[in-house]
Amino acid sequence: MKRIALIIALIVALVPVAVGAEASYHSTPAESIVNDVAITADGRYMAAGTSNGNIVCLHRDGTVAWNVSAGDAVTAVAVADAGNYIAAGTDGGDVLLLDGGGGGRYWTKSVAGTVRSLAFSGNGRDLAVGSDRLTLFNHRGEEEWNRAMHPGARSGGTPPYITSVAFTNDGNYIVAGSYNGAIQFVNRQGNLIWEGLARGAVTAVDVSRDGSVVAAGSRDRALQVYDRSGALPWAVPTGAPILALALSGDGKFVVVGKEGGDVECYRPNDGPLWKNRTGSNVLAVDISRRGETVVAGTAGGNVHLWNYGDELWSFNAGAAVTMVALSDNGDYLAAGAGEQAFIFRTADAPVKAAAEADAEDPTATPTRAGGAGVLIGLLAVAAAGRIMRR
Repeated sequence: MKRIALIIALIVALVPVAVGAEASYHSTPAESIVNDVAITADGRYMAAGTSNGNIVCLHRDGTVAWNVSAGDAVTAVAVADAGNYIAAGTDGGDVLLLDGGGGGRYWTKSVAGTVRSLAFSGNGRDLAVGSDRLTLFNHRGEEEWNRAMHPGARSGGTPPYITSVAFTNDGNYIVAGSYNGAIQFVNRQGNLIWEGLARGAVTAVDVSRDGSVVAAGSRDRALQVYDRSGALPWAVPTGAPILALALSGDGKFVVVGKEGGDVECYRPNDGPLWKNRTGSNVLAVDISRRGETVVAGTAGGNVHLWNYGDELWSFNAGAAVTMVALSDNGDYLAAGAGEQAFIFRTADAPVKAAAEADAEDPTATPTRAGGAGVLIGLLAVAAAGRIMRR
C-alpha cells in the first residue's frame, strides 16, 4: 500500500500548477514608434521617447508612472539617478529636464539641430547634448558652452552633426562622435583634450566611468579604443560596419553590434573574447557595469541576453528592436521595439503575466493555484488515505 501511495504522490508532483509568479517582463503601448529608451542604474524605472512626442516613465513592476508630451518627436532620452532627473531631446532641437518621480518639467531649452544623443554626468548636475553642436547645460538649465565638431573624413557638403555622446561618472570629461568621422574628448570646461578620426561615420562612442578608456565604433569597419591622453588607439578590424557599441563601466570590456548580425565582445588592448550571431543587423547593444551581462536588439525583432558569451535567453518583440539599456548590475533591461516599450527582469526567461497571456489567447484555460491542479492533489491524497486504511 505504501508503494501505491508513493506512486500517487509522484503523479501529483508532476501535475503542472501555476503559482502566480511575478511576470519576468512588462510592456506598455507607446502609441507610436519608440525612438529611445533609458533605465536607472538600479532598474527602478525606465523612460521611453516616442515619435509622436510622448515621454513615458514605466516602473519595473509594469505600472506607468507618468506620460507627458514634449510637443515634438522625441529623439533621445537619458536618466540620472542622482537628482531623479530624466532628460529628453526632440527632432526640433528642444531639450527638456523632467522630474523622474512625477514628470514635472524643470526647464526647456533649445539647441541647433535635432538632438541625437544625451548624457548625464554621474551626479546628475550636468547634461551633455549632441546635435549639430556639442552643448553642456547645468541642472538649472544654464548653457555652459557649445562647440562645433571639426571637419573630418566625411566633410563634403554634409554638416558634421554629432551622432553620440558619453559623460564620465565624475563629470570631468565628455566624448562625442560625429557623422563626419571626428571623435572628440573634451573636459568639463569645453576645452578639447584630443581628437581622433574614423574613416566613416561614427555610430557610437562610450567612456569608462573614470575616463581612462574611450571606445568608438563607426561604419568604417573598425573598433577604436583610446586612453585618456588620446594616445595611438588600439584598433581592430571588425569586417562589417559597427552599428552599436557599449563599454563596461570599468573599461575592461567593449561590445559591438554589427551589420549582418554579429555581436562581439573584446578586452581592450588584448583581443576578442566571444562572438555570437543573431541573424539580422544588430541595432542596439548594452553591457553591465562589470561586463558580465550583454544585451542586443536586432532588426529582426529579437532581444538577446548573454552572460560571459553564453546566451541566457532571447525574446521576440514583434518589431525591430532599436534601443536597449541595462541597469548597472544587469538585473533589469529596457528595450524599445516598434510601438512598445519593454522592461525585463533578466534573471528569468521572459514569461508573460497570466492576464496578458489570457488576453492574447482567449481560448486558453488558466491553471491557478487553488484551481484544478490543487483539486487533483486533494483527490489523490484522499484516495491514498483510503487505500492506506484498507
